[in-house]
Amino acid sequence: MPSPFPGMDPYLEDRAIWPDVHATLITYIREVLQPQLRPKYIARIGE
Repeated sequence: MPSPFPGMDPYLEDRAIWPDVHATLITYIREVLQPQLRPKYIARIGE
């Protein structure tokens, strides 16, 4: 059965879960980006 919510995942976007998904995703993206930015720039996480 196709998702009733095309383009979104209600499980991941649940308010109880999203903050953890968001923080983990940002941390992972930073780890992947940082080697490409060195030595001139530093990827930092902010609000």
